[in-house]
Amino acid sequence: MSDINKIQSTLKYKFQNEDLLLNALTHTSYLNNKAEISFERLEFLGDRVLALAIANILYEMFPNESEGDLARRISVLVSGKTLADIAIKLNISAYILVADNLSFKNGENYSILSDTMEAILGAIFLDSNYSSAKICIESIWHKLILNYNSPPKDPKSKLQELAMANKYSMPIYSNYTKDGPDHSPIYKVLVSVSNLGQSHGKGVSKKEAERMAAFTLLKKIKSKK
Repeated sequence: MSDINKIQSTLKYKFQNEDLLLNALTHTSYLNNKAEISFERLEFLGDRVLALAIANILYEMFPNESEGDLARRISVLVSGKTLADIAIKLNISAYILVADNLSFKNGENYSILSDTMEAILGAIFLDSNYSSAKICIESIWHKLILNYNSPPKDPKSKLQELAMANKYSMPIYSNYTKDGPDHSPIYKVLVSVSNLGQSHGKGVSKKEAERMAAFTLLKKIKSKK
């Protein structure tokens, strides 16, 4: 693993207990799912810390928005895709310990990047407190939050609205498949809309795969105009 001080500098957080950070960077696959590895527990915790912190930040930043608007924002900001994109931006893959047969080339194992970001946030929370974790999250997510002048629409909602506006049938999601090991599954799905076409999508969950399928189909439709 690269210098652990470098990733702390990237995260703008200095760990008191660096073992927590090491555990967050040691994926379950690295030691063949041995029970002593706490990666998944940290991931579980980090997922909840992130959701609370982003909800807290949005509540403070957008005092005039409704619950529905805030929900649309948080859905994008805590999605697996957003977490993986942030991990890529921070070059987290350079520090993760994984099994020798796993890599992050050509978009592979994005789910591990997403899970590791959550594990890191869980580690920060345990190392300090909620306030410090929130400050770290706000620093990393700030520009992304400001990218949306208005609450973003989920691709699935956009596709459904487009179908309704043209009086086509509603989008149908089918052909679900699950690939990869249990600790890093990738779901695939096909979305179809009569008269608009179809497209595949994949993600770390069924919901994420559906979102990506809708997003890809929307891009196809836009490129034809």
